[in-house]
Amino acid sequence: MFQAVRARQPGASLGRILWRTVAHMACYTWMASCYGYRVWGVRNVPRTGPVLLLSNHQSFLDPIINAIGCHHRQFYALARSSLFANPAFGWLIRSINAFPVNRGGVDLAAMRYAIGLLKSGHALLVYPEGTRTPDGITKPFASGTMLLVRRARPVVVPVAIAGAFDAWPKGRKLPHLFGKIAMEFGKPIPAQQLIEMGDEQGLEHVRQTIESMRKRLRTS
Repeated sequence: MFQAVRARQPGASLGRILWRTVAHMACYTWMASCYGYRVWGVRNVPRTGPVLLLSNHQSFLDPIINAIGCHHRQFYALARSSLFANPAFGWLIRSINAFPVNRGGVDLAAMRYAIGLLKSGHALLVYPEGTRTPDGITKPFASGTMLLVRRARPVVVPVAIAGAFDAWPKGRKLPHLFGKIAMEFGKPIPAQQLIEMGDEQGLEHVRQTIESMRKRLRTS
């Protein structure tokens, strides 16, 4: 039993893994109760080895939506550095594996840390759009994402969220109390396949995959 629990995040303390599991259960209860949360394709997330989860970014709810969709694998996530300004909130998001990245340019320290995590066999969540969508549609991806793919050679899993933009659109201070949110993990893509496509075409392939999944979720 303990081996299965520890496998959720290799090298992490049992206490940290259990804390995130408790947070997972609490957030899942909230999402299922208020937003009818549904998820597909969980088995597409490999249980071991480096995994880069690339997700569209619809709202502030997205990290929670992503995290509760995959119980067997806990992942790290990039978060904009300003979110760590409040000590209490900064501690909270660090405790669930978020780490800061400076927006507006290439944060080399954050990129090195992210590459190190992947090379150590961890899973990493990235929002390659860089910021929340203004209209719900998946926007072009930042080119820096391919640096992670080339340097760490992870399995890339496209992730689509639908409904979070309606629940908490950009510009609104608080989310709607109720709504409908769904998420899907797409089929894994070998890093080499994207590298051979070239940076621009590889990222566009992933973006189009995610956007197609998002549209399908909207009608399901």
